[in-house]
Amino acid sequence: TSTRDLLFRLQNRPSLSPDWLRRTKTQHLQVPTCGWECIAIAKANLKIHGDGSHRKDISEDRSSVVNKAPREMEPQHRLEGNVGRKGRKAGGMVGVNIRLRGDDPDGDVLIFGALGPEAGLVTVENTGDNEAEVYLARELDHETGTEHQILLSLTDGHLGQDNYITHSLLILVEDTNDNIPVFTELPPSVVIQEHQHPGVIAQFRATDRDSGAFGQVVYQLAPNQDAEILDHFSVSTVKSGGVLMLESELDFEVKRLYQVVVEALDRASLGEVNTAQATILVEVSDIPDQPPEWVSVAAVTRIPEDVPLFSPVGSNLPYNYLIMSTHQQLFQQTHKVLQVKAVDGDRGIKNDIKYSITGGPEHLFGINEDTGLVYSKAMIDRESADARNGAFILEITAMEVVKTGGKGLSISTEVTVIIEDVNDEIPKFKSESYVAEISENAQKNTPVTFLGQNMIPEVFDHDQGTNGTFKLFLEGDDNMFEVTPSMGINDATFMIRVKDQNRIDFEQTKVINFTIVAKEVSKKGEETRASVTIYVRDQNDNPPQFLAKKYEVTIPENIKAGAIIAKIKADDKDSGYFGTEGIRYTAITGPISSALVLNNLTGVLTMGDTAFRFDKEHISSHYLMVEARDEEGLGNRNTVELIINLEDVNDNHPIFRRDYYESFIQENSPTFTNPLIVEATDADENGTENSEVRYRILRGDQYGNFTIDSLSGEIKPNGVLDYELLPGDAQTKMYNMTVRAFDLGSPSLWSDVSVMVYIRDQNDNAPLFPVLDYKVTIPEDTPGGTPVIQVNAKDKDGSSPNNQIVYRIQTGAKDKFVINPETGMISISQGANLDP
Repeated sequence: TSTRDLLFRLQNRPSLSPDWLRRTKTQHLQVPTCGWECIAIAKANLKIHGDGSHRKDISEDRSSVVNKAPREMEPQHRLEGNVGRKGRKAGGMVGVNIRLRGDDPDGDVLIFGALGPEAGLVTVENTGDNEAEVYLARELDHETGTEHQILLSLTDGHLGQDNYITHSLLILVEDTNDNIPVFTELPPSVVIQEHQHPGVIAQFRATDRDSGAFGQVVYQLAPNQDAEILDHFSVSTVKSGGVLMLESELDFEVKRLYQVVVEALDRASLGEVNTAQATILVEVSDIPDQPPEWVSVAAVTRIPEDVPLFSPVGSNLPYNYLIMSTHQQLFQQTHKVLQVKAVDGDRGIKNDIKYSITGGPEHLFGINEDTGLVYSKAMIDRESADARNGAFILEITAMEVVKTGGKGLSISTEVTVIIEDVNDEIPKFKSESYVAEISENAQKNTPVTFLGQNMIPEVFDHDQGTNGTFKLFLEGDDNMFEVTPSMGINDATFMIRVKDQNRIDFEQTKVINFTIVAKEVSKKGEETRASVTIYVRDQNDNPPQFLAKKYEVTIPENIKAGAIIAKIKADDKDSGYFGTEGIRYTAITGPISSALVLNNLTGVLTMGDTAFRFDKEHISSHYLMVEARDEEGLGNRNTVELIINLEDVNDNHPIFRRDYYESFIQENSPTFTNPLIVEATDADENGTENSEVRYRILRGDQYGNFTIDSLSGEIKPNGVLDYELLPGDAQTKMYNMTVRAFDLGSPSLWSDVSVMVYIRDQNDNAPLFPVLDYKVTIPEDTPGGTPVIQVNAKDKDGSSPNNQIVYRIQTGAKDKFVINPETGMISISQGANLDP
């Protein structure tokens, strides 16, 4: 036989690359990462490549071959599908395998197998005449075995009994983090006193079967615990053990038991970290730091004035026994005065309580120091001087008796004993009346909150059995509330809660008054009533409501900066800052919002001091939105539309269409050559007096020669004009008038224009001689050409050529005389014969 060793290692380390096994020849074997604590390493001239950190060379060992024995096996590796902790090949075999191959010179069928005490860990399966595959038969556990030695065998059946060719297979099992920590030392509970100083209160320990970092355990508080656990406790790791630390003092009266969950976890740096949790109960023990508490004390009690005496007269029995005996016998037929009860305020200690009367008429009343039973020591007269309006006031003190025999803390109260003829024990409330509050929209079963320390929601009845059993109910609440519990024995702490949440609305009802009744269930059915006043606390469930659906205002277009434009007003059904008091006007939006100022407290909108100015002729109305929010501008919001209509003001002057006007007129003519009409327009709103224009002649017509139509602006002569009567000596005379166009607004605005009227002269005057007859005597021999006489005429026309004169001799000259046409000089004609 020949022997070859094979070492195969499988490991569960997801961070490592797949292992490669490679023979010195060209064969390649791949071993994937698997889910078991098993790794195979081959010996037989194989080089093993793991994660790159090591390499092993293993020499081949050959033995001589006898009788044509089969040739050596050739192990190969292959991957069969996905491998996991629960992965199996068909037939139940593990997915990682080794392929074996042999060769027999005789061509015999080869038989492969496994030998040794641990051969059952693998399964060898022939896959052909000269091939087989080796599978792991089950999962391996590092904690039960770190290595396993198996011999792989090969025979052709002719080597003789128990003769084989073998390979040694060494399976090394590497550890994985497959065990969780287990607590081995853990105190189930710890008792500490309240107000104990911080420090160590418990120690514990856990172990982990894994090795290395997988088996090292650290400790901490388990996450996701209540905040009070994280505030009061901490956990640290000390010398491989866990330590529970108290971080702050505890108070028995606040909480008596804490369930602290501690956690142990391993130090795995890769992959999943295993953890385990355990609970340590921390019990807080009480210390005597609280005074007694009254659990049953009536502020007022009533007894008949003829109440029997509880006295031990003529008896040798102990005094306290007589008091109890007398009470039991007599009070079955009459009534007891009063019984109080207190308990130790330190509920975890429960010291005994002793009672005493420390104030009031001690000669009339006594108290059983053990039971708190108050009894009469003398006949009580309602009309005695000791009584005040038929009542006595007792101060009763309850004192703890320390177990060492000393005196502890005490508490006192005053009790009023009213003396009357009838003494019935009835259910009584700790408060005569109750004041509470509830939020509107509170859900069903929400309890009301009693206001003030004196509002104690308790009722008691000192009677025993059925006589001390009472039922609780409400009257006058209109079925909006309910009281729980509905029945009590001797004493009960009650709660009033919402029954119909839909009817609790602050805006509908702010205060709800009703009565709570405690009524005995006995046939007598005595009852006690207490008034209940519940204030509905407002919630911000209503948005502001504007007083108008929209606001529309009219302002003059020339409104000044700071002038009020509008007053926006909203109210809110809620109260306080949720309601009208908290409304703030938070925004105004719109095209011109930047030119306006909104007072966020009053809602007054004013004109801002900006360059912007309203112009009705451009835009007659502006549309904006105003926002209001309650809760001082942080709560519910609402908006309203604001329309600003502009009122036209007389801010535009009439404008003439021309810079000046002119026209011509002939003297003596009733009309101008062309009609003379001045025209001005006003940019103010049409149809208003601000845009309606009138005309008048302002100056330049001192003689009133012209008139103007105030509506149309047409100028006409006021009669005919005489050129010659007009002042001036110009060839063409002119009237330079100023015409004013003015509107009817208030105040009126105006513009002036120059109007020039040119008067043309007409030839309407004949020349006139100053004298009608001219006489001159001349000699008859006056030579020709001699001037004789000059005539002179005047023409009133005012312009040339109308006032230019031409002379000629009309008749009588008989060619003997001539006249100069320009000068009017008459001369003797040349050659004229003047002989008469």
